[in-house]
Order: sequence, then structure tokens, then C-alpha cells
Amino acid sequence: MQKSVREIAAPTVAWFVAVILTVWFLVLQKTTIPLDFLGLGSQLDISFLGIPLLSLLILRYASMFIDHMLVGDIIEPLSEGLNTLSITATLYFLADWSAVPIWVKPIMAFLLYSSILSLVQKIVTVSVREINHLFEPIATSLYILMVGYLGSQTWLTLYPTLESSIQNNPYLSVLSPILRAGLAEPVNNIIIASTALTSVMALTGLGANNPNSYLRYLSHTVGERLSTVALINFSALYYLFFIRHYLFELSGINPQFLMVGEWALICVAFYLGYRNLKGYAETSLVRQDITGTWSRHLQQVETSSDPKLEHLSGLIQKFVDYGQRDELITHLTLLLYESDTPTSQITQIISLITNYTDTKPPRIGFPWQIENNRQFNQQKRKQIINTVLASIKLG
Repeated sequence: MQKSVREIAAPTVAWFVAVILTVWFLVLQKTTIPLDFLGLGSQLDISFLGIPLLSLLILRYASMFIDHMLVGDIIEPLSEGLNTLSITATLYFLADWSAVPIWVKPIMAFLLYSSILSLVQKIVTVSVREINHLFEPIATSLYILMVGYLGSQTWLTLYPTLESSIQNNPYLSVLSPILRAGLAEPVNNIIIASTALTSVMALTGLGANNPNSYLRYLSHTVGERLSTVALINFSALYYLFFIRHYLFELSGINPQFLMVGEWALICVAFYLGYRNLKGYAETSLVRQDITGTWSRHLQQVETSSDPKLEHLSGLIQKFVDYGQRDELITHLTLLLYESDTPTSQITQIISLITNYTDTKPPRIGFPWQIENNRQFNQQKRKQIINTVLASIKLG
């Protein structure tokens, strides 16, 4: 504790001085800088930096203080979230500067509110994860819906100012026909549809610890890569409801070629998805069906009537079924020593068992969750035993 206090003592003093200077020179009074050295006979009012710098200093210091002085599961996401929030808040307040285009403000507001939602979502997820892992994908799904709503409102607010800026800019006048064609509503519908689709796909995370290989594959490929999934969903819907119309009507390309290309892309996507799913399932099934690998070995041991190896077979079964490993570790260590196995190899083999931990069941959950958790842990223990027995040879 004393070490942590010493580590933040100097930054605290520096922060306090910086806050006082910022408030005095940039908030409470007007500060200007002459631009004579640039050949301009004017002055630059830098008072607009007051609130942005103050928010940056306060949030950054709060992040550092929490990271050094507090402990707990939510400290890391809270500290990281405050760091991100300090940047987005600074950009949000900087957007009030008169030199910044008016259409930048809605974008900065979206980034600020999204970072706040992200911070809340991470804290909630960490808090409820230990209660039941089902809460994590549900919280993520709700977070995506709220961000999508913010994105929709941001676009509807941004579009009029963006349209006005483009129409008043002679270099961007070429985009005016597209704007007059009605861009706001289609894009807004795409944002809503892609957000809803991504929110539903986030629920595949419910199968993270499921013994079913296909559900685990969906959770791994979709539930854990939501940013990529969201981008793909938006791009696909944007093409279907917006770009596709212009390609067929205005590009001059033969529509039949476009349709063949679309079907070819769909077929390739389905083929790659099916191949990856099949490969993952086959690999998972091979790893699960490992009982025969070591049970055949134990059948050979039983024919030799070696009581030590017969006892080892029972201990292995207890570990696989119930997770009891203390006696297994002791007995297996003695057998390896008696078989003149090098000490380094014994340590490596035994560490596979000692470092193994079961996936904890939810504190509050459904009966089927408890059963799935039990089967999933049994599969993991079988994989550990398969690895251990494949790496040793008992003489």
C-alpha cells in the first residue's frame, strides 16, 4: 500500500498543478496567443482548450488512481474504460471549437456515449460472469442494440449537416445526386438491421461451455469476433439494399454476370463455413473420444495383474468422473520414479494435472446448465489424461 502511495505521489502533485493552471488560464479567463510570428496580424483564443484539457486530466488521473490504489475484478476494465473515456470526452468538447465543422459534433457525441456504454457493459459483465456465464452474451447483445440505436440517431442527426456541407462545397458537388436520391433512410435502415442481426448473433456466446461441438464452434467463431461479424453484416446489408441497386441500374455491367458473381460468393462462403465447422467438429470429437486410447492400455495392464497399474486405472477413472486428483498425482509420481523417469519429465507430466482447473458451474443456473458443465469438465479431464498417458511409458 505504501509503495502504491509513493508511486502516485509525484503524479498527483503534477496533476494538481496542471488542473490549477488549466482552470486559471483556460477556464476562468480568456487567454490568447499572438500569431505575429506566422505573419498574421491576429490572435488565437486558446480558451476552447480549457474544458477538454480539464476532462482529460481528471479522467486520466482517476484511471491511474484506481489502477494503483484499488484491487478487484472490475478494476482493470474500469481503469481501461476511464482511459478511453478521457480521449472521447476530450474530442467531444474539442468539437465545440468554432473552427471544427459542425458535422463533427454528432460523431464525437457517438464516440463519447459509446465509450460510456462500453465501460458500463464491461463492469456489468465482470460482475455477473461468476453468477452465470449466460449473462455475459446477453449483456453484450443488449450493449450492441444500444450502440446501434446511438448509431442510428447519430446518422439521422449527421445527415442534414453533411448534406448541407457537401452541397456548399464545389469539390463534392458530384455527390449531390446520390444525396438527393434519399440516402438517410436506407442507411439508417441498414444500421438498424445490421445491429439487430449482430445482437442476435452475439447470443451464440451462450454455447461457450456447451459439450456440443457445433455450439462451441459457433460461440468461438461468432460470439468471440463480434466486431468482425458486425462489419460483415453491415457490408452485406449495405450492398443488398443500396450498392446493388446502383450496380444493376447505373454501372452498365451485364446483370447476369453480377448475379453469377453473387451466387459464386454465397457458395464459397457456405463451403468455407461448412468445411471449418466440419473440421472443428471432427477434431473435437477425436479429442472427446479418447477413452479407448487409454482403456485399451489398461486392458493390457489388467492381463499382467499388476496391482499398481490396476490402482492407477481406478484413480484415473475417479479423476475423469469426479475431478479427484490428489491421490492420482501421488500414485503416478511414485510409478514414474520407480520406472526411472527423469525428474524434469516427471515434473512436466505431473504439472499437466496440477495446473488443470475445472470450469466453475454458475452460482445460479438451470439444471441443464449444471449437466452441460459437468459433461464439459469430463471432456477436458479426458483430454488431460490422454495427453499424460501419451507422454509416458511405464516399464
